[in-house]
Amino acid sequence: MKVAQALLLISAIAFASTLRIGLGNWGLPSPFLFYPRGPGYVITSFVFDTLTWKNSTGIIPWLAQSWEQLNSTAWVFHLRKAYWSDGVPITAQDVVFTFNYLKEHHWTWRSLDSIAYVKALNSTTVLVVLKRPNPFFLDQIASTVFIIPKHIWEKVKDPYAFRSKEAFIGSGPYLFASYSPQLGYVFKANPLFWGPKPKFEKLLVVTSGIFNARAAVTALVNKEIDTVALMGKAWRLIKFAKMRIPNLEVQKGPMYWVLFLGFNLDKYPYNVTEFRRAIAYSLNLKELVLKAVGSLEAAIPGTPNYVPPYSYFYNPDVPKYPYNPTKAEEILNSLGIRDVNGDGCRELNGRTWRPLLVTTKNYLQEALIIRDMLKKVGICVEVKTLQSMKQLDQVVRRGAFDLEINGHGADGNDPTALSWFFKVFGTPWKDEEYYRIVKEITSSPTVKQAIEYAKKAQVVIAKKLPRIALYYPYEYVLTLPSANVKWFFTYGGIDGGIPLPYNKLALLR
Repeated sequence: MKVAQALLLISAIAFASTLRIGLGNWGLPSPFLFYPRGPGYVITSFVFDTLTWKNSTGIIPWLAQSWEQLNSTAWVFHLRKAYWSDGVPITAQDVVFTFNYLKEHHWTWRSLDSIAYVKALNSTTVLVVLKRPNPFFLDQIASTVFIIPKHIWEKVKDPYAFRSKEAFIGSGPYLFASYSPQLGYVFKANPLFWGPKPKFEKLLVVTSGIFNARAAVTALVNKEIDTVALMGKAWRLIKFAKMRIPNLEVQKGPMYWVLFLGFNLDKYPYNVTEFRRAIAYSLNLKELVLKAVGSLEAAIPGTPNYVPPYSYFYNPDVPKYPYNPTKAEEILNSLGIRDVNGDGCRELNGRTWRPLLVTTKNYLQEALIIRDMLKKVGICVEVKTLQSMKQLDQVVRRGAFDLEINGHGADGNDPTALSWFFKVFGTPWKDEEYYRIVKEITSSPTVKQAIEYAKKAQVVIAKKLPRIALYYPYEYVLTLPSANVKWFFTYGGIDGGIPLPYNKLALLR
C-alpha cells in the first residue's frame, strides 16, 4: 500500500510540474495569428491538432486514427473520438469546414490551392480530393493544417482580427492560458485531450529563445528555464553552458536551416546573374564559418545549390564557385563596375556606390566578415542592423536594401519547399525555367520522380544564384538534468520542415 501511495505521489508531483521552454515571442497561438515562422507554428501546435502528425521516424495517426489512399489524388480519413476543449465533439464537418474556411480566407501559412474539395462521408469519415498528384500530401497538408471548430469559426468574418478566448479553443494537449510579449506564454494541460495525458500541468514559453542565444544560455545557467534549442552559431555559448551545468543534456541534430546572403533582385546590378557570381567568388565560406560560428562541427559552409549536403535530395553535381577574388574582380570589370577614382571602392555608372547590407544584430559578425571580404574586391558595403528578424523581414518587403543576411528553415528536408522559399523570403525570384521545373516537383506521382526534379532545380539555382547560402547550422538542444522531458528530432521537421525539437509528443506521458 505504501509503495502504491508513493508511486501515486510521484505521479502527482510529475503531473503538477512546470516545464519552462526558451523559444521567444511569436504572436498569439491561433492558426491565423501566430507569426509566420517556425516557432510560431510550433507554439500553436500545443493547442491545435492536425489530421496526422510525425514522430522521429515518419507519419503517425493523430486526429485521424487511420486513412487510405484511394488513388493518386484521393484520400479518406477516419476520425477518432475526440472533443474540442469546450467539450463539443469533433466531427467530419469540422474538417470540411476547416479546409474551406482556410482557403476562403487565404491562410498565409500553407497554400491549399492543390485541394479540389473535401467531403464528409459520415460523421467520422472525410474524403480529401486533390487537383493533381502530390506524393508529399500527408507531410505537407495532413500533418500541417490545424483543424478548427466549425461551431466557433463559422461566425467569424475576419479570422485575422479574431482574438477572443474562443479563438484558442482547440483539441491539442494544452490550453492557452495567457500571453505577454514581455513574459511569454502560459499553457495548461487540457483535461479533455483525446490522447496520452499531458506530462506537465503547465508549460511556460519564455521570451529567451533560439534567436537570442546569449540571453537563453544565461537563463539556462541561472535555472530560469529548463530547456532551449540553439543554432550552431551558439557553439561557444554551448561549450560555456556545458562547463557551468553538470550533467547538462546536449542533443545535436540537423537544423534544415540556411543563413543566406540575399539580393534585391528588383535593382541593378543585383538582378544580374554575373554580378551575383562575382559575389560568390568573393566569399570564403569556410573562413566565415570558422570566424563567425567557431567550428566546422557546428555548421556546414554553404553550397551553391542552396541545399545542405546531409539532405536526401542533395545534388553534388552543380556549378561551383570556389573562393577566387581574382575571378570576382575580372567579372566586375567586365560589367563596367570599376574603381574609377582610385579610392579602393568601385563606382557604379561612374558614381559613388555603397551597397546597403541589412541584417539583424544576431548576424552582425557575419555581416562584418562579408563586408571585409567584399572590400578586397572593391565592393564597399555599408552594414545596417535591425533588432529582430521581424523588422528585417519588413525592411526587405519594402525593398529598402541592396543585400541582406537572413535565414529560414525547410531547407533540405522537403523537396517541395524549393517551389516557395524563393518567393516567401527576400525579394521574390522570377525565373521561368526554374518554376517550370519546381512545378513538376509538386505534381510528381512519386517521391522518386519529385527528387529527380528537385535535383534539376538545384542546377538552376547554382547557375543563377538568386541567393548565396552562407552556412547550414546544426541544431543543439540543451536541457537541464532536472527537467522531465526527452526531446527528439522530428522526421523531416515539424510541419514538413520546422527543425525545432519541441514536438508535442515529448510533452505527453
